[in-house]
Amino acid sequence: MKGGFNLFNGKFYCESDPLFTGADLIRLNSGICESFRAENNRVVFARENFNFLIDSLAAMEISPPPDWNFPRFIKDVSRLLNKNHLYLSAKVVIHLIPGISGTDYLMTAEEMESRFFEVKDPGLLIDFYDNGAKGTSIYSNYEPSSRSLWAMAVRSAALQSKQNHILSNNKGFACESIGGSFGYLNGQTAFFPSLESQGYFPPIANVVKGCAEEAGYQIQEKTEIRRIDLLDADELFLMDNCHGIQPVLGLYARRYYTTGTIAIAAKLTEMARKDQD
Repeated sequence: MKGGFNLFNGKFYCESDPLFTGADLIRLNSGICESFRAENNRVVFARENFNFLIDSLAAMEISPPPDWNFPRFIKDVSRLLNKNHLYLSAKVVIHLIPGISGTDYLMTAEEMESRFFEVKDPGLLIDFYDNGAKGTSIYSNYEPSSRSLWAMAVRSAALQSKQNHILSNNKGFACESIGGSFGYLNGQTAFFPSLESQGYFPPIANVVKGCAEEAGYQIQEKTEIRRIDLLDADELFLMDNCHGIQPVLGLYARRYYTTGTIAIAAKLTEMARKDQD
C-alpha cells in the first residue's frame, strides 16, 4: 500500500501518530512550508530546491536543522519515498519548524499523476484576487510572506469556481499566483515578475526562464505588471514547484492561445528528464 508514513527529524512515524500538541500550533505557523517534485525517488532540480530552502531559512533568521545538508536532504527524500512505495512521480512537502533546541523538520509525500512536469490540463480558468494584497517584508519572495493571503485566495477561487488567482502587491501590481508565480508572452518576449515586485519566487522560476530562452523567447523581468498587461498578453501561464508550467486558458473574460506555453513546457519536461540522468 502506498503512503502512510511521515519523516520527522530523520525518523519515520505513521500518519496517525501524534507529533504535535495544541501548544505547537504557533511554532508550526512560524516556520517554512515548501513543496517540490520528485521522480524515481529523486528530487527534480534538487540543488535549486535545497538552496531555496536555505535562503528561506536565512531570510527568516532560522538556523538549519542540526547536521542537515544537501546529501542529507537528498537521502531523506529517497528514504521517505521508498518507505511509502512512491517510486514514480511524487509531491514532497517539507516543514522547517523553529523549536526550543533547534529547528525541526517534517516531510510528507503523496503520489502525482503526471510525470516530469508534463502538461495534462488543457488550460486553467483563473481571475484576479481583489480581497487582499501582498504586504512588503524582508522575505516577500518566500512562502511565509504569502501564506495567509494564499489561504484567503483559495477560498475565493473555490467560490468562483476558478482554479487559481493572480495576486497583487500593495501597489496594485500583479506579483504572484496562489502557491506560485506566473509569466506571460507577447510576441517573442516572455515577461516575468522581478524580485522587486515583492512576489513569491519559486525555485523553478529561473529554470522556466531558461526554458523560455531555449524556446526562442527574449526574457524580461518587470517590477510593475499591470492588469492590462496580462489581459493584453498573447499567452499567460502559471508556474509552481510541483506542477511546473500550467497554461492559462482564461483570465477574467480574456481567453488566450497556448502554443508558445506548450513549447516552453516541453522544454521543461526535457530539462527535468536530463536532470535525473
